Amino acid sequence: MRLRSFVPAAVALAALWAAGCAGNNRAATRAMQAKLVTMARTPVTEEEYKIAPPDTLSIEVKSYPEYSKQVTVRPDGRITVAPVGDVMVQGLTTIEAAESIQEALLAELAQPQVTVSLLQANSKAVYVLGEVARPGRHLYFGDMYLVDALGTAGWFTRYANIRIVSITRASLDEPTVLKSNLRKLVYEGAAEQNVVLEDGDVIYVPPTGFAKVGYAMDQLLFPFRSLLGGLITYGQVQQALD
Repeated sequence: MRLRSFVPAAVALAALWAAGCAGNNRAATRAMQAKLVTMARTPVTEEEYKIAPPDTLSIEVKSYPEYSKQVTVRPDGRITVAPVGDVMVQGLTTIEAAESIQEALLAELAQPQVTVSLLQANSKAVYVLGEVARPGRHLYFGDMYLVDALGTAGWFTRYANIRIVSITRASLDEPTVLKSNLRKLVYEGAAEQNVVLEDGDVIYVPPTGFAKVGYAMDQLLFPFRSLLGGLITYGQVQQALD
């Protein structure tokens, strides 16, 4: 078989194999996610979130734009509201913080109307990495479980190996690495697999064996993509000329 015939055939076979695997994985992933969704809780809303250092807040005072500002909560849990001074906001919701600031401003303003918004929750977070829809830093809320964190990260992709999800927990002595098998959680009711998370936990969802091979092949073929594309185009042109 000549090269111009072999290359397109090999590419076509690889594409068919990948499509078949992807189709099966996609159906299985949807089924697993549907079951896990019923176990996950809805994350707390901004109104329920407790402010802590170094969260970033937006303060708006209606009709007094000179008093509106963005502030970062200091390590002592306070923010400075000019000209009335420091206001403690740690442990408060945004609604409670607005009430505290409004009360402080009564010494300077007549009937101030204050709104506090959470711009960035910097104080507590978990990190979800690997085969998830939205990898990265996600808000940690109290009594958070593994499936809750996966839900905030948009759930796992069809390339995820959900049998060996790892949770790395920082420690002054040495980090602890926990393992979770979500298939056992769903199909055997093994509740211990739904790990209770702590602030700062790093969750990693690894790829399946097939996905690892695919990623490795992608890296291997990357330098040759232009060459392969040229060979395929050349073969198609030559075939048209024959």
